[in-house]
Amino acid sequence: MSATRRPAAALLSAALLLTSAFAFAAPPAAAPPVTVTDDGPTYTMSNGYLTVQVNKKTGDLTSVKTSKTVTPNVELMGYVSGHHAGYWEQSPALAAREVASITIDPASNGGARAEVSVKGYSGGVSILGRHPTAAGQGGGLICDLEIRYTLERGAKGLYTYAIYTHQASYPGGSVGESRFGFKLSARVFDWLSIDDQRNAIMPTGKDWDAGDDLNMKEARRLTTGVHKGRAEHKYDYSADQDKIPAFGWSSTSQKVGLYIINPSFEYLSSGPLHFELTGHLDDGDGGDPTLLDYWRGTHYGGSSLNFAAGEFWTKVVGPIFIYVPTGADPKTLFTDARKEVAVEQARWPYSFVQGDGVDYPQAAQRTTVKGRLKVIDPQAPNFKFTTLLVGLSYPDQAPVPRAPRPAPVAAPAPPTSNLSTRPNFVLAGYQPPASTPAAAAPPATVPDNGANPDHSLLPNGQRRNRGTYVGPRPEGTPAAGARPAGFAFQPQGITWQNDAKHYEFWTHGTADGSFTIPNVRPGTYQLHAVADGILGAYDATANVTIAAGEHTLDLGTIEWHPVHYGQQIFQIGTPNRSAKEFFKGDDHWHWGMYIEYAKLFPNDVDFTVGKSDPAKDWYIYQVPHDIDFKPTGRDQGRATPWTIHFTMPADAPTAGKATLRFGLIDASTRSLGIAVNGKDVGPDTNLGGSGGAIHRDGIEATWVERDFNFDAALLHPGANTIVLTVPAGPVASGICYDVVRLEVAPPTP
Repeated sequence: MSATRRPAAALLSAALLLTSAFAFAAPPAAAPPVTVTDDGPTYTMSNGYLTVQVNKKTGDLTSVKTSKTVTPNVELMGYVSGHHAGYWEQSPALAAREVASITIDPASNGGARAEVSVKGYSGGVSILGRHPTAAGQGGGLICDLEIRYTLERGAKGLYTYAIYTHQASYPGGSVGESRFGFKLSARVFDWLSIDDQRNAIMPTGKDWDAGDDLNMKEARRLTTGVHKGRAEHKYDYSADQDKIPAFGWSSTSQKVGLYIINPSFEYLSSGPLHFELTGHLDDGDGGDPTLLDYWRGTHYGGSSLNFAAGEFWTKVVGPIFIYVPTGADPKTLFTDARKEVAVEQARWPYSFVQGDGVDYPQAAQRTTVKGRLKVIDPQAPNFKFTTLLVGLSYPDQAPVPRAPRPAPVAAPAPPTSNLSTRPNFVLAGYQPPASTPAAAAPPATVPDNGANPDHSLLPNGQRRNRGTYVGPRPEGTPAAGARPAGFAFQPQGITWQNDAKHYEFWTHGTADGSFTIPNVRPGTYQLHAVADGILGAYDATANVTIAAGEHTLDLGTIEWHPVHYGQQIFQIGTPNRSAKEFFKGDDHWHWGMYIEYAKLFPNDVDFTVGKSDPAKDWYIYQVPHDIDFKPTGRDQGRATPWTIHFTMPADAPTAGKATLRFGLIDASTRSLGIAVNGKDVGPDTNLGGSGGAIHRDGIEATWVERDFNFDAALLHPGANTIVLTVPAGPVASGICYDVVRLEVAPPTP
């Protein structure tokens, strides 16, 4: 944390500056006061360190500058590719009625804080016009949307949050893919910091433009620059959101960084294991540095957010902190940003989030929930927690039946089902209490100097506009290039893995199973837990109701009875909702890992339980074995058999029911062939779980369990084999396993 950041004493002090019905933390005395100016089309806010501008029509953050850059007040926002500058995915610009206002006037609080708002009112029709661009937004957005930006005295950053409200008088609808994001200036930013593995200088926009197209619009082989020869793929910077509360770009020349900090994850979707895009080069011409904070993600399995006609719904997304430190090299700035996370987390919930209809409980209205999970498992009597995640979420809904699986494609559809619910949990000793600018402009064009007679090409000969961005269009404007009307995901029953509509609260438990979840909003929740080493999840059958103002809620000891379908014969992998323990699990951030399989395993996987090493002998992806080896990755592969050798103990049942239990990260293939000791018992066509991890170079996505039964009489004492076969097809059409386990139960009397 910078020495000029708010002192710890100010954070811990109970003394608050009360003005105009708002409560503010005391600012550093020496810092200049905050000012706000209405410039007509924009608002300008400044605190002496930062000066920012907000467009009063779009709600975009159109300018961010600081006097502390090497070139004072150089523009940090990008205006070359994609949706320019800072923006929320949905904009109120086309709403039936729009109001811009100063919601916190620094003149009324001694210059402590300013806040501006741009709000669009739906009036029962979409605020996105006829041509929405967000994935899953085929019906538009029939919802009020307010975007706010807040700047405080002495801060090296600003806050932004969005308030979505579906009035009870409105028709049904949905919120599509949604995020807060930036296109940053490529003249300033050249270094991307996501985590310890991905913290380095990046290619330039010119490098991106000159690259050769690969098998998807987001991937190119670089032909110039410091990373010449590398395949650049925006998904290679995806990450588990819970593990990166701070991430962003920085500048080796201007000594400045711009980082997104999520002080809480309650407003994000899909729980603590959600993989998403983070930062990359924009895939449009010019490739501006891009930074994205998804709160309704649609990648790696995605999430759901629908509302019915007559349903009142509202959600406050954020506040997100945009941290802009200066004066150091990129690695030092990133370290500073990570330290700043603890400062912002300590301030959550923020006292400045106020106003009529703003559903944001303050600290006194929130509750700390604690308890202890105790595993009762006769097959693991000495189980010890290593990694334990415990959370409260909106109660699970019944699964929605899946539509028949289509033929495999390069970009498989997100999953439509999740964990099955099982009545195997006991909640012991607990009784719940009663109680426009630039954002709409097309990408910049290259001046025609006579050397480019074909205006469909860039000067380097590459096709223009190979990217994906489609800007918003006013009513009556042709929709060339827009996504087709009705583009939407299949319906899903809400579970903690796909919920973007409600709030979720998660924490890491301790080795003895104890957990403490702070700052839980009032409401009714379902308790969940996942732990390394346990196949499946704890999904409580009793709901937890939290009343406003309830200081602490102790759930006591909660018994967790993991599911078994018989005696465990073998297990490959560790149940941890990831493929990280398999070969290349620690080095998968590269385009085309599905192509590499055939090179690394020319004779396919042959695995002996108890002898082979999962970290060396079991690959992260079981995919069709490449037979084309095309430089673009548009390859086909033959069927891929993986052979498992194992020994049946002398006391194991050889009659009754055998169950192959699969924990799946991704399954984009049509089916999985299964043979036991040379006899076909498959195929298994009930795979599900297509989270898009394989073609996005990931090893985490929406997790599902799929169980396959066969006659245990096919097994015999001693040596046995099971062969799992992925059919021929595109080389990214396969399976990413979390775990494979065989259990056998004797005949039922």
